[in-house]
Amino acid sequence: MMARQAVSMASSYAVIFRTHFWDDFAQRQFDRLLARVSAGDVYVLVDETNGRVEGIQHDRVVRVTEQDMLDMGLPRAGTGNLLWFNGDYPLYRFLQLHGSYDYYLQLEYDVVLNTDIDLLVGRAAVDGVDFIGLTKGEPVREWAWLATCQGIYDPEEIQYKLICLSLFSHRALAALSARRLAMAEQLRHSVIETWPFCEGFIATEMGRGDFVSVELSRYVDTDAYDSWPPFVESDLPMMADRPVIHPVLDPERYVSSLLKYKVGLIGYMDVNSLLHRKLRRLPAAAYISALVKSFGRKAVRNLRSA
Repeated sequence: MMARQAVSMASSYAVIFRTHFWDDFAQRQFDRLLARVSAGDVYVLVDETNGRVEGIQHDRVVRVTEQDMLDMGLPRAGTGNLLWFNGDYPLYRFLQLHGSYDYYLQLEYDVVLNTDIDLLVGRAAVDGVDFIGLTKGEPVREWAWLATCQGIYDPEEIQYKLICLSLFSHRALAALSARRLAMAEQLRHSVIETWPFCEGFIATEMGRGDFVSVELSRYVDTDAYDSWPPFVESDLPMMADRPVIHPVLDPERYVSSLLKYKVGLIGYMDVNSLLHRKLRRLPAAAYISALVKSFGRKAVRNLRSA
């Protein structure tokens, strides 16, 4: 009861549902989220860099593009999709537009929460937390994006945390925004030559400053939360006891994600392989066509590189 009162009387918060598309799956995910929030204001934060996203029936929608970030003074830096590499950028735009909240809980469209979000934020507020993320994956020294942080931070202070589901205090988000903008000036004047990947930037900055940074696992079981492999949406009824699940995808996206990373025919033929076990969650008709196409594309690539 005390935690819930902390939210309703002392700590206002926004919930930010992030997506770049809207269809029946996005709507179902959004509806699941709405059922878990009472005291917070829920927003859809949609990336419209590739065009306007229609069909969102909600009264709090924030629409952003890459150009909005550049107009703020943030650089076109990093590799691949700008707002994927710099997953923190849209949060700074959101802060500009809605800067009156004490806390900001963000989650990607493929996160499912089976927990009371008011209670989660309330407990963090009582604890004076500034940032919640999750350290999960390979050691920092083996992290794929380590090089993006080197030369900016001392090796021993570099951290990274998953931010697919993350919580920020107002002061933490404001400090991160200011720091990115200061680093943008350094980049423009060649004072620095690398640009930290968002997961490393956020976790390292929160660890360096006068901030209270904690693991999501302090508050909820995170056994079903990782960056990959995905869970299929139809399995959700059997996972109702998992407080946070990620990534969750509809069947078509689920198959696409599996084949994107595990396309080998040998891997599929092994009935004990991760790919085979994951695909078995669906009837064969749901994935066999995509599987054949995937193998075909790989065979063509192998022939071309031979």
